[in-house]
Amino acid sequence: MSKLERVELFDRKSGALFSLFLLFVLSVSLSYEYYQFSRLKIFDDPLIRASVIDQEVRLIGEQPRTSMKLRLEGGASVRCIMSPYLRDLRGREVLIELQVANVSFLEYLKGFRTRGLIVEVYPSLSLKEQWYRTIASYHSDQWMKELYGALFVATPMSQELQTLVGGMGLSAALSISGYHFGILSLIAYFFLRKPYRWVQNWYFPYRHGNRDLFWMVAVLLFAYLAILEFNPAMVRSFGMIMVGYWLYDRGIKIISFQTLLIAVGLLLAFFPRLFFSLSFWFSSFGVLSIFIFIRYYGHWKAWQIFLALNVWCYLVLLPISLAIFETFSWAHVGSIPINLLFNLYYPTVLVLHLTPWGDWFDPYLRYMFESTELKSVLIPMWAGILSIVLALAAMWRKEAFWALGVLGFATLGSAIYQIA
Repeated sequence: MSKLERVELFDRKSGALFSLFLLFVLSVSLSYEYYQFSRLKIFDDPLIRASVIDQEVRLIGEQPRTSMKLRLEGGASVRCIMSPYLRDLRGREVLIELQVANVSFLEYLKGFRTRGLIVEVYPSLSLKEQWYRTIASYHSDQWMKELYGALFVATPMSQELQTLVGGMGLSAALSISGYHFGILSLIAYFFLRKPYRWVQNWYFPYRHGNRDLFWMVAVLLFAYLAILEFNPAMVRSFGMIMVGYWLYDRGIKIISFQTLLIAVGLLLAFFPRLFFSLSFWFSSFGVLSIFIFIRYYGHWKAWQIFLALNVWCYLVLLPISLAIFETFSWAHVGSIPINLLFNLYYPTVLVLHLTPWGDWFDPYLRYMFESTELKSVLIPMWAGILSIVLALAAMWRKEAFWALGVLGFATLGSAIYQIA
């Protein structure tokens, strides 16, 4: 008996109609955003309620200043420079007077910078900040507080730690993303499966158990996403999970460029701000690199795919990441086995933070960070753009797949040569 093959969702005609649908949704979304922008611009210096997302003291010129990132009521992001003596307001809501006379609609969508004056601070903390402070209470070291805050509740790291983690090649592992969403999904499924199966066998054996379990996990993931205040990389991941399951449940191909295009198109149409999110595009490119590998080597054994996929994704993302961030270290080369070990580390520290021993790994992590020396490397931007072009072409041509691997190895060799 031959095995039924999964099919693509769209042919050329239906794909064109779907594209028109996305354009319609995008026009509605942009119209709503412009309405919010118009309301903000009624006055040159409006008073508006906002949530404090990030707050950090930085040297601007030669003077220390507080750099504060806020999310306005309409969803726009704004960064303001304020007094260095401002108390920690992360996770709180404030009433702020903003200067928006010269802000354009494009800047409004991208996230803009302006001057602001805090008029009132509201006392309640967001649930995300309450979680962060609970996690931070386990740690005495500031870097560890920032690291685990980023890992569990997507709080921003300081510029210094973010640069260090990026130069070590650990950004994908230590900044919450769809990768962590996948691990959390497996954990949730593992704990829900047996209790649900018992209830199902007794009361409703006629129901589709796996479908019910998926929706239970999806509700938990959406609640987590809401607490994380809809982090862009996590929004992409959740969108991919929902689209992927909907296609899978209907016998349609999941591992295809079309599937990724559908998910990205839907998310951009409904949330046009994601177009300006670097983390969203890095996350999407990472998924594309996984699809490319599975397209050609999905027939390998599971353990072979697991090991090879980590090396492959590292090489594919290296040209564009080094072209943008320009930092590298010897630790970066060793990030592949570290990222493999992360599959054990993440659930372990998750459990440890439910016990009094949440800081168990702190001395080892601190030593690893302090012993890492970052150096600047120069990888031309055309190499990063070429990696994207080759990745798109590799969905159809295996020659592009091999060229993409060669480009990754060449980039790695160039980076090592520059720091040696």
